[in-house]
Amino acid sequence: MTPVSSAKDRVLPAANNFDLIRLLAALQVMLKHALLHLGMDGPWSEVLSAFPGVPIFFFISGFLIFQSYNNSRSLYQFSINRVLRIYPALFACFVVSILLVLASGYLHWPDLAKPAFLFWAMAQLSFLQIYNAEFMRGFGVGVLNGSLWTVAVELQFYILTPLLAWLTRRHRWSWWVIVLFGMAANLAMNLGANGFLAKLFSVSSPPWFYMFALGAWLSTRSDWQRNLLRLNPGWLLALYAAAALLGWYAGVRVTGNEINPISYLLLALLVFRLAYCQPQLSDRLLRRNDISYGVYIYHMPVLNIFLFLGISGSLWSVTAASLISLALAVASWHFIERPALRLKKLALRNY
Repeated sequence: MTPVSSAKDRVLPAANNFDLIRLLAALQVMLKHALLHLGMDGPWSEVLSAFPGVPIFFFISGFLIFQSYNNSRSLYQFSINRVLRIYPALFACFVVSILLVLASGYLHWPDLAKPAFLFWAMAQLSFLQIYNAEFMRGFGVGVLNGSLWTVAVELQFYILTPLLAWLTRRHRWSWWVIVLFGMAANLAMNLGANGFLAKLFSVSSPPWFYMFALGAWLSTRSDWQRNLLRLNPGWLLALYAAAALLGWYAGVRVTGNEINPISYLLLALLVFRLAYCQPQLSDRLLRRNDISYGVYIYHMPVLNIFLFLGISGSLWSVTAASLISLALAVASWHFIERPALRLKKLALRNY
């Protein structure tokens, strides 16, 4: 592998569409969950899964976070920036979610002082979002905010980023080892093993790290960036669709979080190319308002409220739940996330 890119040979424009792509990925996850849990699942749901939000998140995260680490003045600064991006909104979401559960009557104020609740709250507000309390099993789908497993995985990515940077600077061939090991871990996860250890493995970083690492690697390769920018995104889309069709015929998973590594690689290249196709589009449409994180962390508590109240089985319920989630995401961005991001010392497009 060739050396990492330096400031003098960067080829990417300052503006990009990552905010817009990330929002579309969050909307994909929200709509997929809404259709599934509110009883409106169907063929259109599988179409949504052709562009899976979580794998797209992980690639974009690797691409941007690795740059952010390399541009940070210190590990402390990098860590503070990560904390400011994740935890203020996460804390606020937890408070809002508990207030909704209290309003529903499922929990009562005295329950909040019980040891089981306090232990669960500490897990949700730290790095153990994969822990689900038994006392919540009767509420909605049985997990108040199951989507937060990806937050735990993302936090593991942040912890591993300095090690990844140190290792790949000294041994550039290690990129291949890391990606291939991650692909093997992902394939092992998708073999369908059951049990506690298999479940724990599926919500840990190893099966997903190759997705993050691919983005990180591409962020260091100005030569690949330059070549990809020359490609027509329509051709990349056609290639991705063709690979999906071949994989479908071969019985290989080509959609959803279980997307096979080859399809994922093509998807990642397509995402990168679209990020720099009309790169001002995101700013024109969103005006630098990034509600993707809010959409992602709020939609499952809202869906659980709908399920607990028996509001499901219609497109109206899907629409209403989606609009409420979007409203909470907008409020989170304006009142929690953006003020927190202003405290950052150094940011790469706030990521």
